[in-house]
Amino acid sequence: MNATALSRITKLARAAALLLTLGLFTAGSIPAAGLAFPGVLHWIAHLAAYAMIAFAYGLGWPHRPAAYIAAIVATIGAVHELTQIVTHSHHFETEDTIVNAIGALIGVAIQRAIQRALTIEQQFAQARPRERHRTEYPDPE
Repeated sequence: MNATALSRITKLARAAALLLTLGLFTAGSIPAAGLAFPGVLHWIAHLAAYAMIAFAYGLGWPHRPAAYIAAIVATIGAVHELTQIVTHSHHFETEDTIVNAIGALIGVAIQRAIQRALTIEQQFAQARPRERHRTEYPDPE
């Protein structure tokens, strides 16, 4: 992957990360948003949302340490829970904050695993000798 393509992917991922964060806070400010997923689905939704956000942040800032990305996204999750207190008098849910942090860890772990696999594949492809195509057939003896 050349530098231009990487730069384009990085820019798109950064935009996606910021838009997902903005969307999270916008949706979270609606009082009925917490009722969209009842029971255990509520935690699965949190896990998936924060995994996706962390994946986007990891892709957008690939040279930052994974722990840094996970901590930033987990902090976003805690701030999100705090803003619900202000926006619609919702109580702070420690369990949601923990699930958000776990989702952040999972998302950045998946992103880094894919990044590592692609890097290894790229290094392998560069190290592989290229075959030369013959335009002539060898003389049969």
